[in-house]
Amino acid sequence: MLSLPEFHGRFPVGVTTFKLPVSTKVLGTAKIHRHGHSGGGPSVKPALQLDEIVFTAYYPARVKGSNMKKGLDWLLRPLWASLHGYAHYSGISTWLLWPIVYFYGRLLKIPIYPNAPLLRQRPIASPEHTQARSETPPSSWPLVIFSHGLGGSRTAYSQVCTRLASSGRVVLVIQHHDGSGHAFVSLTTEPRLYVREKDLIWTSDDEKTMINFRQQQLAFRRYEIYLAFRSFKQLVQDGYQGSNRGLQSLDKKFIDWSSWSSDGDTKAVECDKDVLVAGHSFGGATVFTILSTDPPADVSAPIPIHKALILDPWLEPIPFPGPCPPPRGPGDALPQLLVINSEKFSLWKDHFARLISLVQAWEPEKRRVRTILRSQHESFSDFPLLPLVSRRPARIVMDRIVELSEAFIDGNVDTFVDQAATRKMEIRIVGKKPDGSPQRQLVGNVGDLIAH
Repeated sequence: MLSLPEFHGRFPVGVTTFKLPVSTKVLGTAKIHRHGHSGGGPSVKPALQLDEIVFTAYYPARVKGSNMKKGLDWLLRPLWASLHGYAHYSGISTWLLWPIVYFYGRLLKIPIYPNAPLLRQRPIASPEHTQARSETPPSSWPLVIFSHGLGGSRTAYSQVCTRLASSGRVVLVIQHHDGSGHAFVSLTTEPRLYVREKDLIWTSDDEKTMINFRQQQLAFRRYEIYLAFRSFKQLVQDGYQGSNRGLQSLDKKFIDWSSWSSDGDTKAVECDKDVLVAGHSFGGATVFTILSTDPPADVSAPIPIHKALILDPWLEPIPFPGPCPPPRGPGDALPQLLVINSEKFSLWKDHFARLISLVQAWEPEKRRVRTILRSQHESFSDFPLLPLVSRRPARIVMDRIVELSEAFIDGNVDTFVDQAATRKMEIRIVGKKPDGSPQRQLVGNVGDLIAH
């Protein structure tokens, strides 16, 4: 089996993909030509139409004594949807992409257990998972909600999500249905591909720009996340509702639904407090949008967010100035933030200056932006770790991303940074770009940290 790197944490990791049919809802004003793969001409439909929520859960799994085997397909099926979606996203011909998609699509697996039961724990005296990590896990697993970036998917960040799950967390990765992923695939709806600017048809007087569409996508993503959280919380509280209600299995295979539901006073997953939201790139912008706005009007339950882990956020789609912290009542505290930046994004002058200003509004007394030297924007995903292309610097950077993330979640990020190799932000010129402008680089070694 050709697989991504396997990480041996405290717990074996299972993976289950859930779906939730919802009443059709259209957000935004743009429309798009949709081409059916099975024939027929294109039809004009809303670009942002929601009729199903899909998310993949990575979690500590109960596999002891079973004959379960590891191996989840890394690329979304059907492969033609992934192929055409990546062609849309990259602008590369399907003829050139096909050998790569076929190779990784047919052979590459994520080394985790599909549809394994959730591991359940006995109640313990001190289940404070935000303190220094204990060898005894909490009776209720803490919850993480993750939003992917442009061209991403619910499996494209499996390295980060698997390692967080192996340390004792349930991680829900939303498969956004807004045309920002390379493809949206479900067994009940036609696959939908990455939406390019040339695909859009504007039917109103709104500003006809891609940034305007990105802002509509942010509102769409926010709505998806709230619905996903509400449906997952209902599963944990009330149990499986049957084949006609609530969450279902996307692949229609057997699931031990009882492992996900609460047992008396013992919750399977903690959904009532201390939820962490995370996201990369456009997913980082999604997290900022959720933090700075109220829940959608027709979704009553807020998400009790305690911390936000924001990986190399792309801020351009967010209207300026902002996003600003929402008004607070007496005793209300803002969620704690940690932003982990790539070297490239920290060298993007205007964008980085806006990021620092933004974070100071949320964390005025603490430095909560970290840059990892020699990291790239895609370093937070699985792509640099694919077999045949993976190199040692990419593995060092991924280790540092996860170590820093876990230290933040556990409340030890400052101690971790104090003990790690840290540097001041110094820039050197290492050459010229094709346009003649200077090629800049931060001074230091791969994996070094800069605290801003």
